Amino acid sequence: MNINIILITLGIILVPWLALGGIFLAYPTVMRLKAHKDELKWVSKVPIYLWLILGILADVAFNATWGTWIFREPPREFLFTDRLKRHWYGSSRRQKERAAPWVKRVNLVDPGHV
Repeated sequence: MNINIILITLGIILVPWLALGGIFLAYPTVMRLKAHKDELKWVSKVPIYLWLILGILADVAFNATWGTWIFREPPREFLFTDRLKRHWYGSSRRQKERAAPWVKRVNLVDPGHV
């Protein structure tokens, strides 16, 4: 088999898997394991930090795309959570209404995050 076909196939399979994992699994996994970080050995921490990096990249991408559409403004913050906090604790009633469902979703995954 040609090596290019193998690499393309791996890319087609791995990239979406990593992207979905970064969006849906990274943050909750890292937050749950954060409480037990002293109990883990460095071998266990390496994949966790890789998931953390994927989660941060997914958060930044979400903030730049969907966050811009949701709040009708370009991002001032690096992470979507920081943008949510600014609007949730800010004085604009309209932005607070737009932030409310997202604050609820984020706090379901990580209570008290926003």
